[in-house]
Amino acid sequence: MRLSFTSLSLPSQQIVSGLTAAIGVAIVAAGAGIAGGAPVAAAMATGAACTSIVDIPDALEHKPAGFLIACGLGGLITLAAGLGGDLPWLVGLLVVAVSFLGAMITVYGRPAMPLSMALILSLIFVLGTPLRDGRAAIEHALYFTAGGAAYALYGMLAGWLLEARHKQLALAESLHAFADYARLKARLYDIEAGIDETFATLIERQVLLMERVQAARNLLFRRINGDHDRQMAAALGAALDAFETFLSSQTDYWLLRERLGKATIMTAIRDGIVECAGLLDRLALEIGSGHEAPPFARLQGRFAEIAGLADRLQIDTPAGDAAQQEAIAAVQARIETIRHGIDQLVMLQRVMREPAAAQARLDGIDLDAFLPPKPWRLAALRRQLRWRSPILRYALRLTAAMAVAFLLSKLLEPWLPHSSWILLTVAVIMRASYSATRQRQKDRLIGNLVGCVLAAFALHVLPDPALLVLTFVTIGFSHAYAPVRYRVTSTAACVMALLLMHFINPHEEALLLARLLDTALGAGIAAAFSFLLPVWERQGLPGRIAALLQADRAYIRQALRRNPVEQAYRLTRKQVFDAISDFAGMLRRLPDEPGRQHDLALLRQFLTANYRLASYLASLQVLLRMRGGDYAPETLESLVLQNRERLLGQLEPEATDAPVPADGAAGSLEQRLQETMAVAAEVGRLAARLRPAPA
Repeated sequence: MRLSFTSLSLPSQQIVSGLTAAIGVAIVAAGAGIAGGAPVAAAMATGAACTSIVDIPDALEHKPAGFLIACGLGGLITLAAGLGGDLPWLVGLLVVAVSFLGAMITVYGRPAMPLSMALILSLIFVLGTPLRDGRAAIEHALYFTAGGAAYALYGMLAGWLLEARHKQLALAESLHAFADYARLKARLYDIEAGIDETFATLIERQVLLMERVQAARNLLFRRINGDHDRQMAAALGAALDAFETFLSSQTDYWLLRERLGKATIMTAIRDGIVECAGLLDRLALEIGSGHEAPPFARLQGRFAEIAGLADRLQIDTPAGDAAQQEAIAAVQARIETIRHGIDQLVMLQRVMREPAAAQARLDGIDLDAFLPPKPWRLAALRRQLRWRSPILRYALRLTAAMAVAFLLSKLLEPWLPHSSWILLTVAVIMRASYSATRQRQKDRLIGNLVGCVLAAFALHVLPDPALLVLTFVTIGFSHAYAPVRYRVTSTAACVMALLLMHFINPHEEALLLARLLDTALGAGIAAAFSFLLPVWERQGLPGRIAALLQADRAYIRQALRRNPVEQAYRLTRKQVFDAISDFAGMLRRLPDEPGRQHDLALLRQFLTANYRLASYLASLQVLLRMRGGDYAPETLESLVLQNRERLLGQLEPEATDAPVPADGAAGSLEQRLQETMAVAAEVGRLAARLRPAPA
């Protein structure tokens, strides 16, 4: 279940999430309409819509707190704004308080972003609702809260019923992302594809893969109820082991292309990896739909044939051609590593089908250690109450922008109906990052323009029943695309808002033009205030460099061990992948910032070097597992200990122990250690160049 249109591609999990929200709001609105008529339905649907924002794919145990805060606090905000409608200064104070709180709770990470928006939308919706007196305000707040509570009950029931399905889809999407990564990796064996460009794209694909993996962890590593849940958790771990092995094969490409670039064996490896990606997609479909995927055994047979090609190539190469023999030994090592990765994919299929195999893989692993901290702890908020905190600065920035937007909306109220939409535009555009604010500003303007055109066409040609259906459809679209593609969300939300206003007041004129003008004013305010108390990406650059180097050191200490403790090794592997993803995200945002730019080419070199270092360290651990038995235990222990300390030294700014040329056979542990040493030295040199000069 994946949309195939490039511009509308959407993970299956988001499709289910959007459908769940749309159906829930429709049920609440329909029930309220039958029981109390259109005004009650409108108020309760508004409460349900605000509460539905927090209904994202997440652990079931986290949903009650989110629903309670969105519904309860949203109801109080609605009541306070309604009762203070005749006192603009009081409503202004409420705007300031809600904006500040909404921004501060983003400290809890991605799960808190929808809650932040739900609270702010609760305020904006009531500001746009005509209320005659205090009694009407109380009734509206009660209906709003009742609608939110009704959706919360529905959301908990739907979450419980769909928990297993969301777990399946999260695992399936991780495997789809793994397949996309493998498909791109195959290009490294294509002489027509640029290595540097392919590596840069691979890093981006790895970032996406790690995002999908973390989303899957949040679901699969909690509430393990029975064998099936245990099998899916073990399958995610097996997939990460296979990914690490494939990552470890990302070495020697320059040598292979130079010596074997046009050889048949390179094409055979490329096509074999593409076939592996296809089987991963089929395995993901098996998890999502139940249609059994072909076994990976046939792929094992294919790479056995490729290994035979390498053996024949070695026989046909003259013994005196040392350079060619080295290249053949390197390609043999890569084939052996890929075959080891395929063995792990066979294990992945096995744990999905055999509960005992899944239990064996999870023994000794503390899954809770791989999960983010539990949200909604007050201590996390208190730690942000300091002047240099990026979260506090974002909260002050958003609060000031919302206060100005509120004042402007009051000034323009005689000429612009529902000028509170200026606040809505500011709220959805402004983000803690300048780059994200700038992108959202563009998406919001384009989305609202398209949405106004679509709404005008729909209002002109469709009857009211069809418009009502379209309203709930747009709720589903705006919910589903919010974390994936904001421009689609902006378009759908604009259509939804205009259709809702049509049902509230079907005779109102010039609404479309007013909506566009509100958007332009709100976008202008957001752009202007993005320079207030800024926290630029470049300011956090030294910290991110240090964090990446620290993750490298931890990974070196674990990767260069004969038998690392599984828990410690997996945690350090996760930390280095997360640090690479975090640095790549920063590097994407950095060019959008005004002012002096850092050397972006040097930063990209540093990121690529770290990515290659992670590949080499992964290959060392794979080699230790595969060939550690070829050495006497004391010899192997001495070898890894000595080189572990040397590798750590290469990352230090004062490193003087230059790597020596490799003297082992191609693909051997000794040669891989020396190659890793050279990559670590490159990381250390680039880090030294990026360190700021002493003040």
